[in-house]
Amino acid sequence: MLDGIIGHQKILNYFDKVIAAGNLSHAYCFVGPAQVGKCTVAKMLSARLLRVEPDRLNTQADFVEIKQGIDEKTGKTKKDISIEQLRDCQSFFSEYSFLGGYKIVIIDPADKMSLAAANALLKTLEEPRQKTLIFLLTVDEKKLPQTIYSRCQMVYFSPVANDEVIQALEGIGAERAGEIASLSRGLPGQAIAWAENREGYESYKKEAIRFESLSGAPFYDKIKKVEDLFGDKKDHIVARGKLGEALGIWQLFLRDIFFASIGAGEYSIQESKKVKGLNKDLFLNLNSLIENAQRQLRQNVHPRLLVEQILLEMP
Repeated sequence: MLDGIIGHQKILNYFDKVIAAGNLSHAYCFVGPAQVGKCTVAKMLSARLLRVEPDRLNTQADFVEIKQGIDEKTGKTKKDISIEQLRDCQSFFSEYSFLGGYKIVIIDPADKMSLAAANALLKTLEEPRQKTLIFLLTVDEKKLPQTIYSRCQMVYFSPVANDEVIQALEGIGAERAGEIASLSRGLPGQAIAWAENREGYESYKKEAIRFESLSGAPFYDKIKKVEDLFGDKKDHIVARGKLGEALGIWQLFLRDIFFASIGAGEYSIQESKKVKGLNKDLFLNLNSLIENAQRQLRQNVHPRLLVEQILLEMP
């Protein structure tokens, strides 16, 4: 039920033709929202070319997946993909294939490469060897150096139609599948995660409902409603992470509510009320404040001050 690729048939058809004709490029840049299916498609194609089952791909000697590493001291994900990782990639490509076929690397997310790492990759892209294939995955190609993405063939991934997501979720009940598909906004990875984790899904809905409940409430009540977002005062990293997730949900639902108010979309959380008086100017102002809060949150500005600015502007 929850395996395989959901949607993206045009992209799959394109690669069917390219592979059949033997015209694969040496590098592809897959561009699209997180959880839309870029990595799933890249791995499926890699498994096909290496003639291995997808679930055995990471045991294949001619395949490497490069992601942000883990800091051994802190146990946290590192900020960048390092130059050392790309040097390992160069070494990997310099060796002959174990099976005489392709050697394939997936870099995800490619926009997390450090500048030095990107420069190291550039050398590989400028002088590709035969039967080497690189998939760069990113939400926005403009986050990559122009010298990198200009040497790749671009493949753009769009959100998947609701009907296709619902069909993939068969078995969890039609009503729940429909609601999850709607809220996942065409992102199959998100839909699958929620189908498999009811607690995470309910937490998401709860945050959306809380956001709307702020509308029309006096300021002191708004503050009371969001107090738990600031978490343990001693653990600022956890508090900032939780607030960042909440702000992301607020922004998504602010957009949903606005487009529904002008007849350009369907609003999906039926249990709660709409934000009062949400016109274009207010929408743009609130959206800008949320984006600014997300940015300053990463710069260690005090979280409470950022949230208060948003709450003061909410009608």
